[in-house]
Amino acid sequence: MTSFHIAAWLLSAVLLDASPGSKTQVLVVGTIHERHATDENYTYADVAHILARYDPDLICVEIRPVDFRREPYLKEMMLATVWGLSHGKKLAPIDWWDDTSNDREIREKLATQPEYIEKEKQYQLMRARSGIITRFEKLYGPADRDDQWGAHLGYRFWNGQEYNDFWAEDYRLSMQIYGDSPINLHYLSRNTHMMELIRRAMGQYPSRRVIVFAGSEHKHFFDVELRQRPDVETLDLDSLLPVQAGPLEPAIAKFLNEDDDLAYFEPGFLDGYYEEKLLHLVHGPDMDVLPDKVPVPNIERARKLIEQWTSREPESDQQVFERGWINFLSRDYVGAVKLFRRLADRIVAGKVADPFVRIGTYVNLGRAYDVLNQRANALACYRRVESLLIGTRWESARSYVLQDYETTPFHLAGVN
Repeated sequence: MTSFHIAAWLLSAVLLDASPGSKTQVLVVGTIHERHATDENYTYADVAHILARYDPDLICVEIRPVDFRREPYLKEMMLATVWGLSHGKKLAPIDWWDDTSNDREIREKLATQPEYIEKEKQYQLMRARSGIITRFEKLYGPADRDDQWGAHLGYRFWNGQEYNDFWAEDYRLSMQIYGDSPINLHYLSRNTHMMELIRRAMGQYPSRRVIVFAGSEHKHFFDVELRQRPDVETLDLDSLLPVQAGPLEPAIAKFLNEDDDLAYFEPGFLDGYYEEKLLHLVHGPDMDVLPDKVPVPNIERARKLIEQWTSREPESDQQVFERGWINFLSRDYVGAVKLFRRLADRIVAGKVADPFVRIGTYVNLGRAYDVLNQRANALACYRRVESLLIGTRWESARSYVLQDYETTPFHLAGVN
């Protein structure tokens, strides 16, 4: 072991050995979301190793309270939750955004308007004059090539001072030009709300050691805010180095190696878990519109998941829909009609809210009728699809959803 490693261990031992009555130690860890899957220097396993090294009392994760343990979200945040549950730690969801509007969609529209095109020029000019930004981009490349950032540096880079300073400066300029707006995804509003949720969690769960996981662009904001609290000592990730890459414990190995995130979900909220699994198996790109694209092995895997789902949760509209879809893919069209007909009756009664289920029910019911040579019933279903598409995000994709079914009966390859 080098003298550097010995010094690092001694320093971290001191930092982690807080005496009673001392300040709460808070470590904000910036993550890189889906890039953990491809960055060999900052993997999902590294997130687990950081948790094991720091051993916090309270874990804050970038998931909204309304979605926490109910809906699948960022994988590293789910992983941190599973780690916390397996170790009996306190957990707090701290993400926030206003879901009454879609900032990213609004940003795309605003970016084409003359006023914002001019503002973008001003913003880029200010960035070009910023010593912090130009120095950083000279070392690591421009922001539009951020997939290269940290490629050989790992979690130290994504949590380092240079990276923090870059984003603090970039957002300062963005706020100066655009204000708190969809262009910067309401930078100030979102971070302020998230910081309030962190404060609330620390008040609700008094702890000696707190860890906050958030996307790396949030870290600079939280660090600045936390340093202003006299009862808090903010730590740098460097104080924990070296993080030991030992064997993964069973709960985390199952989560990462077997893609089994069941432990994340609260009992009674497993629909989201199974929906996410089935999405990749039988609802991937073009699969719903072109059923022949669903790989045959996926159908049997999906069937087993649905059997597991129905054994654990009360029957739901989503379950019935997926069972009907598997029957359809298995070419059991009579069975598919039976299940989709049940859903159709509930849709007519106004009892099914999910637009995907509503539209998909009638598309698949129509296609099953076509294969069974019940053309009049099929056409009635396709007409119903047209009315259900109105006001949904698929309205403009009518020709894609319905293909040419209204003029040419649907048929699968190998089915006459």
